[in-house]
Amino acid sequence: MKKFAFLMVCMMAMLFVSNDTYAQDKKTPFLGTWTLTSDTPIGQTEMKMVVEEKDGKITGYLSADALGEKVDMDNINTEKDDEITFSFFTPMAGMDIEMYLTLDGDQDTAKGAMMGQFPVDAKRDKE
Repeated sequence: MKKFAFLMVCMMAMLFVSNDTYAQDKKTPFLGTWTLTSDTPIGQTEMKMVVEEKDGKITGYLSADALGEKVDMDNINTEKDDEITFSFFTPMAGMDIEMYLTLDGDQDTAKGAMMGQFPVDAKRDKE
């Protein structure tokens, strides 16, 4: 009975180790710097989006003249391999803005929407 219990504990440990390893190896294809272009009611806007991995967590920020300063990306979701969703607070509008981007055929371009209605085109910056 002790051998069986020991075997079960070892098998459970292997499952947890393999799941953790997979989670750490899975990276979003959105890592890097992107230029985002969107048509909004105030005209065409351009932003820089920087997506990074720090301590195993995806983080990022946006910057643009219209935003005034770097704005942190919040609620980042990269569960789908080809999509990123996030929100950010814009001081100019005084509210959270939601955005999503989906890869558009390759790893260097994406399309999406801001606030569910304003189209966004994204292109990876060559570094």
